[in-house]
Amino acid sequence: MKYLYAYPEKCSGCRMCAIACALKHQGQCNPKMGAINIVRDEFERYEMQFVCLQCDDAECVRVCTKKALRKEGNVVKRDDKRCIRCRMCVIACPYAGVHSFKGKIIKCDTCDGDPLCVKLCSTGALKYEEETREIVERRKALSKVLLKH
Repeated sequence: MKYLYAYPEKCSGCRMCAIACALKHQGQCNPKMGAINIVRDEFERYEMQFVCLQCDDAECVRVCTKKALRKEGNVVKRDDKRCIRCRMCVIACPYAGVHSFKGKIIKCDTCDGDPLCVKLCSTGALKYEEETREIVERRKALSKVLLKH
């Protein structure tokens, strides 16, 4: 199965991925409406992308009382009709993969297996790849780092 992976060390902070996502899914060129959060740390001097990790045992799915989130294959899908915008999924996600902006819940759906953000990332900071042992180990290490912040 393929997953969307972020490589923070390659991120330039251009936000093209978030802009493309917002335009495709929300019809607006506003990076805050994209499913990718780019976080800048001025003191540590880095840019880092936060994107849904499509967790196997997703906390966002577990806390959704209206069953608006469900796992389909390797993607956590959101049903806008069922969603009451309580933001429990936003609170529950330990990786900042779900967020809200102006009352909308925003979460990556991998563009149904053809992520536009990956196509437009000029630095290779986002990749859509088959999961390998190396990637699993990298993902676990990254999740530990993210949980510290």
